[in-house]
Amino acid sequence: MSAGREEYGAERGRANREASEWAILLQEEPDDQAVRDEFSAWLDANPVHAAAWAETQRISHVIRTAPVASPNRWERRLPIILPFVGKGRRHGAGIAALAAAACLAIVAGPGLLLDLRADVSTGTGEIQSVHLADGSTMLVAPQSAVAFDVSKGGQREVRLIKGRAWFEVTPDPDHPFRVAAADTTTTVLGTGFEVSRIDDRRAAVAVRHGHVRVSCDAQPRLTEGLTAGDTLSLRCDDASAARSSIDPTQIAAWTDSQIVASDRPVMEVIDALKPWHSGVILTFGEGFAKRRVTGVYDTHHPARALQALAKAQDMTVRNLTPWITVVSAE
Repeated sequence: MSAGREEYGAERGRANREASEWAILLQEEPDDQAVRDEFSAWLDANPVHAAAWAETQRISHVIRTAPVASPNRWERRLPIILPFVGKGRRHGAGIAALAAAACLAIVAGPGLLLDLRADVSTGTGEIQSVHLADGSTMLVAPQSAVAFDVSKGGQREVRLIKGRAWFEVTPDPDHPFRVAAADTTTTVLGTGFEVSRIDDRRAAVAVRHGHVRVSCDAQPRLTEGLTAGDTLSLRCDDASAARSSIDPTQIAAWTDSQIVASDRPVMEVIDALKPWHSGVILTFGEGFAKRRVTGVYDTHHPARALQALAKAQDMTVRNLTPWITVVSAE
């Protein structure tokens, strides 16, 4: 990095902080003409100030319009949250508290309902190992929830409510092991595989060893067989499926506290870091689609991994509060 670029980065960083303070002050004193005049002078003083102000406004819009999941699938909107808390500004603590409350609404709120439906649920950065009655083992990933009905020599049913889980299944030809996620069911006799619930309609399955069959509940003829190294993302309502092959050792790398990416879209890596990060990661910008990444990232240090990813991909990371991080890619 050249000295000129370093100087610009430092100047832009100061401008970002000042823009955030101005956003807070203008909201608190909307009718104070002296404040507005001072702000206009600051804005006109340097083109970097104008760029920083435009970015701050875009980030504020992202946070204001971010949807919050709810049990009844209502779409609610966050209250206005302005980035950073300027030193010496009045009501700064109140704005920080508002940001914290918004994060709790995003992160903790839906989890309260999941706890009532699930036999096992996990928090940020938490993995739970469950030894099932039939001898199989299940590892539940961070920010995930599962319910199960498994007995030795009998029923072997697991429902993935949220997130992802890894299964090492004890063979029992007379009692297939089934995992339901979204509108799909994965059926196995004995194997090691991962199931992810992407959303209410799409699930993904990846097989490290053995063989599984993935089918749509409402359309049993929509069935895919997978073996070692196969991955499948399946949405049943429109019969869309994306199938690929990867190194089997890369499957469910999170069980070893790693995220492994081989020429993958950068957004996939960011999404994979979110369950390990304490707080909310928001993204904005049009540059994510063209960025692809290869690397190994330590889930024990998600913030550090995010910074390394941003540096390698020429993206910007801004910590608006201890609970909100915004990643931008132009």
